[in-house]
Amino acid sequence: MNFQKNIKVQKNEELQSHKIAIYVRVSTEEQASNVEGSIKSQEQRLRQHVDYLNYGRSFGEITHVFIDRARSGKDTNRPELQRLLRAINDKEVTMVLTTEISRLSRSLKDFCAIWDLMRQQGCQFQSLREQFDTSTAAGEMILYSLANFAQFERRQTAERISANFQARAERGLYNGGPLPLGYQRHPDKKGHLIIHEEEAWIVRTVFKTFLEQGSLSRTGKALNDKGVLLPRKRKGGGNQPRLGYFTPGNLRPILKREAYIGVKTIKARDGKMSGVKACWEPIIEKETFDRVQRTLERNHRRLKVTDRRCYPFLLSSLTHCGSSDERLIGKTANGNGGKIPYYEHGSRIKRQSYLKNKLITCENFTRFQAAKLEPAVWNAVESMILKPHWAQKIYSQIQKLQGENRGQQELEAEKRKVASLAGQLEALAEHLSQIPKEVSPTPIFKQMKRLELEKAKSQERCAELEQQASPVRLVEAGEFEAFLESLKEWLNSHPSEEIKR
Repeated sequence: MNFQKNIKVQKNEELQSHKIAIYVRVSTEEQASNVEGSIKSQEQRLRQHVDYLNYGRSFGEITHVFIDRARSGKDTNRPELQRLLRAINDKEVTMVLTTEISRLSRSLKDFCAIWDLMRQQGCQFQSLREQFDTSTAAGEMILYSLANFAQFERRQTAERISANFQARAERGLYNGGPLPLGYQRHPDKKGHLIIHEEEAWIVRTVFKTFLEQGSLSRTGKALNDKGVLLPRKRKGGGNQPRLGYFTPGNLRPILKREAYIGVKTIKARDGKMSGVKACWEPIIEKETFDRVQRTLERNHRRLKVTDRRCYPFLLSSLTHCGSSDERLIGKTANGNGGKIPYYEHGSRIKRQSYLKNKLITCENFTRFQAAKLEPAVWNAVESMILKPHWAQKIYSQIQKLQGENRGQQELEAEKRKVASLAGQLEALAEHLSQIPKEVSPTPIFKQMKRLELEKAKSQERCAELEQQASPVRLVEAGEFEAFLESLKEWLNSHPSEEIKR
């Protein structure tokens, strides 16, 4: 009877139908935009595999399809992968299928975390390219080894790309990204640039006007008054368009760019910045460029007179406009009664101060007097701090934070890490005792050695944090009330700048 019962249970387990999720990923926009490309091929192969497994038995049904388009496998910052993990956690999925393990993750650390979640929720994993059985210790070891190789391949690819970029940069070639104003790609030679005459005229005019005017602000106003337009669209990349007019903020990068004298700035192998001869013709003469740099340096070092009698704005950059959500800054204007402090739209006014005709205006206000705004805000803040019911709320928050400090939290995190590493070592030791003779244990030994080193470091850090730990004393309610009374006196006797802080 027991034998027949065991056979019946085994048959029921074999007939168990999985809730299958297929996961598809491609790394580049080009792959994602190809309708008949890798995405469709991966999905088709996975669906055919499920149909094959269902032939003659009820293996499972595809209930979820997750597709990450143009997403790297270096981390888990992928929206569809996060949806997959939530589905696994909610036990909506009992089997995950991918075409290869690197589609799921190229990071060993991330893959281990994903696999741990799958095991906890009773979810299985299959890959078409790498055939393995995760129900055995040897199969699980091979799974981790393949994940490790996927991470190694990603890092090796990244190193090759970086080395190639460095070599190209040292030869003075253009490596991609937004093109400098005044240049365009060479139609035949990759990495070479040619001069775009219409934009080059703008660059030459900028340098000439700066030497005439002597400062960035005057140069910006002069160029805008002359009708010299800055092209909004960037060539070669960059989603952020230009303003379309000149300000000190966008003039300085143009004047400082060595590309205009035929020099490419690179980061050398020792980490220092240096310049090499570029594969394009200069737009600006070296002598003119050097004169501009000397003027910029002189202007930067010029001492500015600081008026210590300036108005102590209490809310500068702490308030914002309700219409545009732009932060307001404090400024002063001269009136019949002397200086009048007010608040206005800081960045917008600064950007448009170099234009005769303003492009954007606020529907609410242009300026707001500090004499009206500051007392209204400060009275509300003062009453909020000093009213008894607010004091009680603050004190209750202090009670919740009793005994909590950053050092204690870090200590607890390190203790959890030590426990996790010990668990991983124990699991690896168990796998080691069960692997077949034909499978090499070397990968497990290497992984155990690495985990032992990490565990030792975490234990040392725990010992340091325990020595540094200090108990946090909760103040009594009476002490807190006395503190608020002294705070009230302090607020009425200190300058606005200290009150602001």
